[in-house]
Amino acid sequence: MGLKDLKSRSDDALAQIAAQKPAVDNRLLRATTAPGATAFMQPTIDALNDRAKKAEALAAEYRLKLEQAPIELPLDVLVEVPHRRRRLTPEQFDELKGNLANNPLIHPITVQRIADGRFEIISGHNRAEVYRSLGRTLVPVVVMELDSEHVDRSAFYANLLQPSLSDFEKYLGFKAERERTGHSQKQMAKDAGVSESIISMLFSFDHLPEDALLLVERRPEVIGMSCVAAMAKLCRAGRKAEVIDAVEQLVEGRLTQKEAIRHASRKVAIAVARPTPQAPVRVRVGRLEFCQYQSRGTSLRIEFRSEEHRVEAEAVIAAALQDLAKRTKDA
Repeated sequence: MGLKDLKSRSDDALAQIAAQKPAVDNRLLRATTAPGATAFMQPTIDALNDRAKKAEALAAEYRLKLEQAPIELPLDVLVEVPHRRRRLTPEQFDELKGNLANNPLIHPITVQRIADGRFEIISGHNRAEVYRSLGRTLVPVVVMELDSEHVDRSAFYANLLQPSLSDFEKYLGFKAERERTGHSQKQMAKDAGVSESIISMLFSFDHLPEDALLLVERRPEVIGMSCVAAMAKLCRAGRKAEVIDAVEQLVEGRLTQKEAIRHASRKVAIAVARPTPQAPVRVRVGRLEFCQYQSRGTSLRIEFRSEEHRVEAEAVIAAALQDLAKRTKDA
């Protein structure tokens, strides 16, 4: 509404008022001007502007909600990104499958539009896989528009809150975040809303030997960050081979985490070389054996063929030993 329209309406209103009231002193009347009409209508104009701004904000809010409302997409247009899926044990996957077989998907899959009419999965890889295994062709999704820098980060932080995410996968996510942003452990802890000590323990994986990490990849759920921190300390103490052996037995289910730490920490007894015992010496008279003796260390063992011979030899040996002892003393 322009100023001319406002002035016209104002003039009409004043004319109607003048026609209904008795005449007044002309000295009390003043001419109606455009600035005056504008000042008179300014509160109404301000109120209309406020209503227009609120209506525009509400319309923008509804438009955003419509854009983010779940829609259904064919499963064959969804693209899975390597290393972004959260690992589930067979039992956890079967539990999720049983749930979705009988209940609607409460949390739609989050996707990002890419080329050729396809959509990259940001979060929800296992839910999509369950839908495929159930023979379904469509799945509820929410389409987000994120720049490439934030897609992996959003996927990681979405999974970070899942209790089934292993510490090894959390480590890989924070490692990728560190390489992508250059952030310190303190900054990453702040971004994730966790204590810095947790981030420090997760990065203990950095200090495991490569062979141990390859073993952990097979079953990441069996080893936690506390165990890894202890293993990393042992590696720094020069026990890498023992750590690899302990991790292998842990992954294969032969040891618990506590047992694996003890296994990698144990002292290996050093074998002390012992003298090889000499073969028995046989004393013969012609073809007959009189006795045999065998020495080992500081001992001398004699066996006779008969007790009579032993009695006779004992007196001779006692005298010989006494004489030897005396000569040793004199020397």
